[in-house]
Amino acid sequence: MNIQPLHFSRRQCLKTLSHVSLLGLGSRLGFSVENSPAAQHIALSLGESPDVAPEVPLVPGFLRFGWKSFAVGNVGSAPTTLHGLGEAAPAVPDNAECRLRLTNAVDVRNDYAIEVSTPDGEVIGTLPVRFAALYQVQEMVLTPAQARQVLKKGAVLKLVNGPAPLWFFAPSPEASPTPDVLQLPHVLIAPPGDPMTEFEHRLRGLVMLQGFGWQSGCASEGLLDLAEARKDDALLALVDRYLSMYFTADGVAFESPRSHPVKDRVGGIEEPLPWATLARRQPDHPALEIGRKFLSSDKISKHNVSLGQSLTTEGNYTAAYPTAVLSRVLKSEELATIALRQLEARRLTNIHDGDVYQSASMAGGKHLRNWCRGVCWYYLGLVRTIQALDDERATQSWLPEIKRVAAFLLHHQREDGLWGNFIHDPQSVTDTSGSAGLATALARAHASGWLKDDSHKAAQKTLAGLAKHLTPDGLLGGAAQSNKGGTALQEGSYRVIYQMGMGLQAQLIAALK
Repeated sequence: MNIQPLHFSRRQCLKTLSHVSLLGLGSRLGFSVENSPAAQHIALSLGESPDVAPEVPLVPGFLRFGWKSFAVGNVGSAPTTLHGLGEAAPAVPDNAECRLRLTNAVDVRNDYAIEVSTPDGEVIGTLPVRFAALYQVQEMVLTPAQARQVLKKGAVLKLVNGPAPLWFFAPSPEASPTPDVLQLPHVLIAPPGDPMTEFEHRLRGLVMLQGFGWQSGCASEGLLDLAEARKDDALLALVDRYLSMYFTADGVAFESPRSHPVKDRVGGIEEPLPWATLARRQPDHPALEIGRKFLSSDKISKHNVSLGQSLTTEGNYTAAYPTAVLSRVLKSEELATIALRQLEARRLTNIHDGDVYQSASMAGGKHLRNWCRGVCWYYLGLVRTIQALDDERATQSWLPEIKRVAAFLLHHQREDGLWGNFIHDPQSVTDTSGSAGLATALARAHASGWLKDDSHKAAQKTLAGLAKHLTPDGLLGGAAQSNKGGTALQEGSYRVIYQMGMGLQAQLIAALK
């Protein structure tokens, strides 16, 4: 798809720069429009790009709202260009932190690299894009001098590694809501400041939108937890608007984690998590029935683990927990029983010799031992499910496991408050996203009276450690990439911005209040 460049006069550019951090925040749907106190996001308009579309059935994100995308083409094809602002480019202080950013509009299932240069041939650097998720923000650090060059002259993007085109979000002025400026090509200029203050602003923007399912559910649950903890009506309204980007008046429409269009059904076991937020906020929504039918279907609710069925820990969080929430809203004992069955199936299947395996079976197959997010899904799902059921017999039955995992986590927590991507391995690079979720579970279990004060202190330590991984404008970096890249990617040091991790961080903040 070749999107024509947007042309602004020099006067228009100068006029809009002071408000650039407000552009694209979707005010037509009521998304919060708050000026960032320090960071500037300077939008770059699109020049030329290859006229190619994703192969069917792939679709760019939020196409039904009018969001547009552009391609960075195959290796050897014509490059994609972004226009600079010429003499209207803003000043960049010598002490500013600067980044060039793009946001993925289509799911990525391979290893890519984009060479970034100026139109006159000066190479700025290489932007790796490895197994990226839909709506994931990609960034390349710029020096202030490089940022001045890009802002003035623009940038040329050329794929130098990877098998097929990549798609990123393009300016979409006719869309409703229009994308957040952070989701469009832009240059960040951020003088020294307070990343946590910026984090609060980012939570209220469309940049928090994620691929529907476990990713968007991490975000929506975090926003709702925080709104309820603070009794913040504006944030509660924002949760409803967040949900409206996926749930229609009587159903649901979204792009799956593989960028396939889905309507009025649940695509898989990792997708029901948003139904927990929907049930908590809109208990009479017609789409609850779609979630109920899926979660109570025999394929999902009846596990025969003795036959060697392989299960993933995600099911504790993406299936057991929303099932427990729906059981309370719909007053269904059947759903409550199913939620506990989900937990028990994973205790039998995914726990071996005290270790948690993200994927395992009783027949012997085991994968990703003590992987940080895998343990997070197991433990956060367990804690939130038992809390949602609010059943004393279930609580007493699961309390030993809640305490056992807590002891394991406290033993392996690092000095910075985080956990390694493979928790038992001291050489493993930390993962901020899983750490945020694990600390949330500790804090919530402590708040329920199930754990001692050392768990609360450990969660506080995690929150302090996460702050050190925030970008200057408040996005959470340091997250392990999606595990669709295989074990080798998880064992490496590649780390990314991942907004679902910000949702887990918001859950942690709320749990500590």
